[in-house]
Amino acid sequence: MGPNGLFLENAVKTGVNIAEIDTVVISHGHVDHAGALALFLQHNGSAKIYIRESAFDKHYAKVLGLPFSVGLNSSLKGDKRLIFTGGVEVIDDELTLFSDVRVNGLTPSSNKALLAEINGKKRLDDFKHEQNLLVAEGGKVVLFAGCAHAGIVNIKERAKQLADGKPMEIIGGFHLYNPISKKHESKELVDKIALKLDDVETRYYTCHCTGQRAYGIMKEKLKGNLEYLSAGGEIEI
Repeated sequence: MGPNGLFLENAVKTGVNIAEIDTVVISHGHVDHAGALALFLQHNGSAKIYIRESAFDKHYAKVLGLPFSVGLNSSLKGDKRLIFTGGVEVIDDELTLFSDVRVNGLTPSSNKALLAEINGKKRLDDFKHEQNLLVAEGGKVVLFAGCAHAGIVNIKERAKQLADGKPMEIIGGFHLYNPISKKHESKELVDKIALKLDDVETRYYTCHCTGQRAYGIMKEKLKGNLEYLSAGGEIEI
């Protein structure tokens, strides 16, 4: 949904009727992903909205050492259309949500600038409020990751377990660029991630917080298995 009403303008341009949407998945509790939740609720009266309850905790990003709020509007937490999800949430035969990702390194260094308020104290965010979506249809499995704060390699490993090892298409941001500090992740880290992701069975479509520099580095390794996806783009799977 993004931080403002641009998603409504994009919906008009792409022929999407917001009022007809019946299922919403919010990846995590940052304003750039669901800051416009109130607007969505105004334009849609029936959709079920799947979100981690902790997504409504207070979240911050450090800028020049000072914490600035990047959290969601907590007053929306009581809306009856919200469904708070668990570690693994099976919606139906096609849709499964999961947030129980085991983190084994290869996470964005920019995570160190992101905080969550727990028991009144600001601490490094553990990203338990981040969830990912598996869509299974026609023998195919697609993984949607919002920002991959838990690390796209770690998320993929958990997804493979839930998908019984079936080949996947993966769509999402890999968070290898920090839009606040304008800093890119090191080539060393990007190379390591690309090496772990490299297999003949998986095709990746990345966007948002991956960053053009990291995309270029990964493209050299993953070649035709990696494509760039941006707002308004369409792919066929």
